[in-house]
Amino acid sequence: MNTRTFENKVVLLTGADGEIGTALIKEIIARKARKIYVTGIALDRLDQVASIFPNHLTPVFIDVTNEETIRKAVEQCQDVDILINNAGVELKSNFTGEQAGKKALLEMQINYIGIIHMVNSFLPILQKREGSSILNILSVGSHTVIRPIATYCASKTAAHLLTQSLRPELALLGIEIIGVYPGYVDSTMSAEIQTEKISLVDLAQNICVDFEKGLLDIFPDPMSKKLFEQFPIFMPQLD
Repeated sequence: MNTRTFENKVVLLTGADGEIGTALIKEIIARKARKIYVTGIALDRLDQVASIFPNHLTPVFIDVTNEETIRKAVEQCQDVDILINNAGVELKSNFTGEQAGKKALLEMQINYIGIIHMVNSFLPILQKREGSSILNILSVGSHTVIRPIATYCASKTAAHLLTQSLRPELALLGIEIIGVYPGYVDSTMSAEIQTEKISLVDLAQNICVDFEKGLLDIFPDPMSKKLFEQFPIFMPQLD
């Protein structure tokens, strides 16, 4: 029986200083979460976000590429039930060009290695919490190459494989890990792209609805649902 809920839970959200992060905060608070640790690198933005719901939001500085900032956050955030790895960057790079390597490295550090740091750092806390969960905000780019942002897709593919690999391992510890695969979102990041996009409000709502339904892989918009129906990509694991 599925018992997943945000109600009365303590959530830690990375990338809370971005547009998707803010939309998720509003939706999770509407679902009666007890507290959200809103984390990121823009302290002024975090304070601004926290002021929206001062009784429920606690700003915490986390740079997911810096393990020392994560260690300090772990000391402060000892009651986390749900970890949402939402921090991400897209540098609009393919695999050629003078800056391709530098951009690919930074995207990997934030979009992939950062999740590894966060999961391992908060694992001891999550193990102690009944019904704990990890949500990784990934992308349809986890499953297909979008050439103008190919290095970003590579980082999200790595994060997808991480999510699928950890799922049976963490299940033995009583922790569910969920992959979220949105298509294009109507945000500043995709402002120049002329295609079907989901609104930030609908994205956050759909993610939370499917989370509370107990889904392990969430496709929160028509684009991602259609892509998965046409090209199912989940392969069996080999031990």
